[in-house]
Amino acid sequence: MLKGISDTLNIQQRSQTVVPATSTKQVLLAPQALARPVMTSHRLQSYQKWAKITQGQHDISANQLADKGLQYVRALLRQLHEQLKLSRDNIHDNPRDSATHTRAKQLQSQLASLDVRYQGHPLIDHQLNLISAARPAAKYRFTLASVDLSIEKQRDEYINIQLGNGIYRALLPAKQPSAQLAQQLSLALKPLNIQVVTDKAGQFSFSCTQARWQQVQAGLLMTGQGQRLPAGDARTIKVNEQLNWQDPREWRFSTPEDTKQTIVKITKSQHKIESQLQELASNKRKIHQQLQNLNAPDTAEHDIAETINQLAALMQPSPFHLQVTSLLAQANMTRTQVSALL
Repeated sequence: MLKGISDTLNIQQRSQTVVPATSTKQVLLAPQALARPVMTSHRLQSYQKWAKITQGQHDISANQLADKGLQYVRALLRQLHEQLKLSRDNIHDNPRDSATHTRAKQLQSQLASLDVRYQGHPLIDHQLNLISAARPAAKYRFTLASVDLSIEKQRDEYINIQLGNGIYRALLPAKQPSAQLAQQLSLALKPLNIQVVTDKAGQFSFSCTQARWQQVQAGLLMTGQGQRLPAGDARTIKVNEQLNWQDPREWRFSTPEDTKQTIVKITKSQHKIESQLQELASNKRKIHQQLQNLNAPDTAEHDIAETINQLAALMQPSPFHLQVTSLLAQANMTRTQVSALL
């Protein structure tokens, strides 16, 4: 590329030494002719079509991988359901050491460690939900182990929260209910993408994405002013994760009652997986239809091709022969009569 530009400049310099002064205007206009040409609409449409086809192929690949992952989840759930039925029948004999109980724990661990990704992006979350643009991954919820920030106090308190390299400060005003305290804390934690959730009793819990949870679960460095948190050096506040019933890690089967409840949860999860498999199949059909529409020839191109074929049929090497044949067919005349007329 640099060589091409250098050659062009050398040519222009030689031209300036030869061309007389009267052609100065033409020399000045020469660089304009080297301007980058504007992309034609036809080429732009081709690039857009290629981009859509490429995206469609990626969508199909992700769809197939998610389908394979859900098929695997369905198989594990079926096996776990069967094992828990056996474990429920034998739990009074030896609940901890039975082979069925051990196998159930193994299946639960496989479901909990499931990781289905396409190009680094997860396709199924930790609650066995299919991830899509309309349905983002389920968030992780947790509470602070030894601190209650929802308590109403008689004095204002500034608290500092350190996570990673950032320090975030929140004001918890005096004589305010938990709802108002939650709003103040939410504003401080917004840059961290951590949300504050208040239950019916006014207690705080927090929710965050998987990426943030990997940082949070190690603990939060926090300090206060002696109201809810001690002043001075920051201390590590441990967090307790709150598991949703859809998360396989929440399932328990150490007692007959736990096993009964877990079987109900597994049954609900099986129905959910079947619904998501049907959703994937429907999306796959839509993507294939879109790709077929993109690969179909345009109407204008089809009309042009048809017109060219018709012209090619008419422009044969012996047009006189075609005229004679046409007249013979239309007028039911002999060749001699047609030749005389022509």
